[in-house]
Amino acid sequence: MSHAELSEAVVSTEISVRFAETDSMGVVHHAAYIVWFEVGRVAWLNAAGMPYKEIAQGGNHFAVTGVNAIYRAASTFGDVLCIQTRLTKLRSRQVSFAYEIRHRDSGELCVTGSSDHICVDLQGRMSKLPQAVLDRLWEGANALK
Repeated sequence: MSHAELSEAVVSTEISVRFAETDSMGVVHHAAYIVWFEVGRVAWLNAAGMPYKEIAQGGNHFAVTGVNAIYRAASTFGDVLCIQTRLTKLRSRQVSFAYEIRHRDSGELCVTGSSDHICVDLQGRMSKLPQAVLDRLWEGANALK
């Protein structure tokens, strides 16, 4: 499977906007979307059969090296949103995800974004993911297509 084909493996997760996630203008605070990217990322890993908890128990973590968000439409308290998550890059030391967050009922696009991660060990040093983890992620992505 190529990296282009990875992006075909989409996992959708629904969330309801909580009051605490809104700002003084009554709209979702921009930082909440970054947290929701993480919700989508964890859901993608679970759906692919490689829960993040197992990766961490194996002594590895995905440290965020970059995150990007482009805001297109507002969301407010009580809105139900759909986070669509794709794995776009998978290498021995690096993974990347892309996200779209939409209003569930209208399909209106609220935010697009991406995150880049490196694999680090328990001491915070860059490390390689074990081959077994890489294999499970590739297999999971293929199964999600």
